Amino acid sequence: MTNIMPRREALRLAVLAAATPSALALVPPAGAQAATSAAASALAPQNDPPVPASWLVKPFDNSRVTLGTSLFTANRDRILNFLRAYPADRMLANFRANAGLDTLGAQPPGSWDDATGNLRGHYSGHFLSALALAYAGSGDDFYKTKVDYMVTALGECQDALAATVGQPAPPATPVARVTGKFGKAAKLDGPQYVSMPTGIVSGLNDFTIALWLNPAAITTWSRIFDFGTGTSRNMFLAVSAGSAPRFGITTSGGSGEQRINGTSQLPTNQWVHVAVTLSGSTGTLYVNGAPVGTNTGMTLKPSSLGSTANNWIGKSQYGDAYLKATVDEFQIYDRALTEAELGALTTSADGGLGGGNVAWYRFDEESGENAGDSSGGGRDARLVSEASGHPGPSHPGFLAAYPETQFILLEQYTTYPTIWAPYYTCHMIMRGLLDAYQYAGNEQARDIVLKMGDWVHSRLGHLPRAQLDRMWGIYIAGEYNGMNTVMADLYALSGKAEYLATAKCFDNTALLAATVSNQDTLDRKHANQHIPQFIGYLSVFEQNKERDYFTAAVNFWDMVVPHRTYTDGGTAGPTDNGELFGARDVIVGTLGTNNAETCPVYNMLKLSRGLFFHTADPKYMQYYERALYGQILASRQNTDSTTNPLLTYFIPMRPGASRSYGNLGTCCGGTGLESHTKFQDSIYFRSVDDSTLYVNLYMASELSWPEKGFTIKQATDYPTDPAGTTTLTVEGTGRLVVKLRVPYWVEKGFTVRVNGDEQKLNAKAGQYVTLNRHWRRGDKIRISMPFSLRVEKALDIPTTQSIAYGPVPLVAKSTETTFREFSFYKDLTLSGDLAAAITPTAPMAFTTNGLPVVPFYISDTERYHAYFHRVEPKIVFGKVDSGVPNSARADSVTFLDAVWAKAPFENQGRFVSTVARTAEEWVGAGLMTAAEKEVVVSAAARAKLRR
Repeated sequence: MTNIMPRREALRLAVLAAATPSALALVPPAGAQAATSAAASALAPQNDPPVPASWLVKPFDNSRVTLGTSLFTANRDRILNFLRAYPADRMLANFRANAGLDTLGAQPPGSWDDATGNLRGHYSGHFLSALALAYAGSGDDFYKTKVDYMVTALGECQDALAATVGQPAPPATPVARVTGKFGKAAKLDGPQYVSMPTGIVSGLNDFTIALWLNPAAITTWSRIFDFGTGTSRNMFLAVSAGSAPRFGITTSGGSGEQRINGTSQLPTNQWVHVAVTLSGSTGTLYVNGAPVGTNTGMTLKPSSLGSTANNWIGKSQYGDAYLKATVDEFQIYDRALTEAELGALTTSADGGLGGGNVAWYRFDEESGENAGDSSGGGRDARLVSEASGHPGPSHPGFLAAYPETQFILLEQYTTYPTIWAPYYTCHMIMRGLLDAYQYAGNEQARDIVLKMGDWVHSRLGHLPRAQLDRMWGIYIAGEYNGMNTVMADLYALSGKAEYLATAKCFDNTALLAATVSNQDTLDRKHANQHIPQFIGYLSVFEQNKERDYFTAAVNFWDMVVPHRTYTDGGTAGPTDNGELFGARDVIVGTLGTNNAETCPVYNMLKLSRGLFFHTADPKYMQYYERALYGQILASRQNTDSTTNPLLTYFIPMRPGASRSYGNLGTCCGGTGLESHTKFQDSIYFRSVDDSTLYVNLYMASELSWPEKGFTIKQATDYPTDPAGTTTLTVEGTGRLVVKLRVPYWVEKGFTVRVNGDEQKLNAKAGQYVTLNRHWRRGDKIRISMPFSLRVEKALDIPTTQSIAYGPVPLVAKSTETTFREFSFYKDLTLSGDLAAAITPTAPMAFTTNGLPVVPFYISDTERYHAYFHRVEPKIVFGKVDSGVPNSARADSVTFLDAVWAKAPFENQGRFVSTVARTAEEWVGAGLMTAAEKEVVVSAAARAKLRR
């Protein structure tokens, strides 16, 4: 590798480079990079688990494959720079705090991995996995040193927690009464909040909520107040939505939220007056009596929420960090106060208004939990203080960034968001440790994760099946990611039967049975809650040979691909919650702003890879290419940052949507770290007997296979070279079967030459071709698979389509937020090539129907259209318009679809005869009259299309 980009590379990446700075700016100098690559190729496999007897194919260790310069290494290097720069102590802060150890002054990453979040610790697991993968892929000892540091610290935390097994929790600290803005105030510090009566805002339409606030800290998404019944129906004011306060109200979750955003962050350690009013359809946010945000299109009101059960000051429906602030004079009115009245509230306790007539909490009591209602309505509130400490764990081996409480509450069927997925977090920590052992050779990581396995068995091994089934059926709270995979891996590692038994504790019985019998029940199931379960079932099958687990994984994959898959490989879900699976074969009906969550694609790639090992079925690697070159490559912004991973959570599919990047601390931010450090892991596979090499992906790379005496160097500009060429140079001597994957999108041939001689192969799109010969040093395999433009039709509405160029999905750039209408057939020549209707403007860039069309992998924040409406109302050939409607059959295939499906045409005569035969079919089906047929055939003859 080199950080000096040759002229050809600069031209090839022109579109990408023009939009973004080079990702190579932060990578080591050329010499260091070359030394790193050499070290990587020399690495021995790191603690590879045994190959399951059911596998037909197995992978190479990541250290055996080195990547050459490409779009993939540009993204990888950005993530490597982030991993290099981000402090490990921040990833360890929550673990150390939970274990009672010194945090060394480090603050946790934030977001879902903040100091109080119910998923804290999960992102640290991803980070550890990414570091281990970075080491395996680069051979750079810097990453191993960072792995070892984290593992040592996690071991210290586990030991500290083990020393407290069985110790009782300390009592909760009561909410303190302190000097307020007027009289006394309630100081909320830690897991403390104010609980107001059920239904307190239920009858309100117009309203005002006003209070004095003295924040000790501004933590994103901490709630000043939150009234609701969970995450679907609530009304809240966040102290910060990232850069300013935000009011929100929704009856359909986050996607249906109506908002009022502030303009600047609130100050800390000083009193500030905050208020929200609603008058008709106008909502206004005030700070210190002055309006700072307005929404004039509000249709939701407190009365829209129904009777709210969770009405809190300082606590969130989502389980976000508790508010750290002192609160005084909290007032609720049943009308919208004027700006003048709100100004008066900043001068005295009631501003001369008499106080909130729905509720007025002054917090002037000397002590106790009660906060009296000074409005006279009798709606007293309660000051709640949850235990700030926690009991010691129930069994040695426990390791987490929060107490064991969440696991206990899950066994009591506590729902989200009171708890978030505790076993999801547990999985990420255990997976990170296993990866540290497998990829970075850290033996202590193995010891730590085995102890965690013992603890998991101690919690679940004795629970009845009915209780387990109910736990795993709880939305999000019961999400356990790949815990069954991890426990099966521990069994393979140790032979300890309890681990395999515990892996089966994670059977989601109802869904498992449904998929075994091939019953599709996925509609509105949480995608990332369930995909990893089937990776786990495959892992369990590999250990116990119970065929139902394998059958379930195979059938589940077939329910997702293609039936719930977008053009970029992302998963399709309902528009109101893109984390869920949508209905089978509904694509257009799901297009929204929160489509295609990135985590499910990460896991679908894992499942596809695993199924290929068992079957060698090409369909799994065809999907792998689509999703890797589509969503995953597009999920990292094309700019550099060492403080923010700049990864996507969702990739929106709605017309005129744009991508947003960030996700430090979220699930997709974590899986994204891993995805971009292991691009090499599926380029090459081998048969279990080492007789066959599978070339699955076309990516600049080098494979080191010392056991066979081979090195394979792949030189290619794929996927940014429209010629679609790649050259494999064989260094080594001996017989080897080489299987080359023929991509699903190939339309212009797949030609293979060995040392210049074309091979007679029956290459079929979506299959593999085979070369079986005795290879000599320097032999070259040259593959040509020219890109072609094509449209892909949505399953539910075939006239809604997307464009792709070879393996690369394309998007049209437009700020419009309705479907763009494209027409192509009138521009086609006898070749039928879509290139006649889509004009190239630069490498991998086009224009059509008046809009620029660019690769999906250009990751910026501009608005785009992944789908468009195909509009071909009349039968037109070239410049000749027949005037006859382009009618469609019951299967949505139009007359022009049927004609051009038979292209290319050798000459005009063949074209006209095809038109005539198709017209006769349409007449026979009652879709065209005989007179219209004559007009259409005449138009085809007069068009005189060129080749």
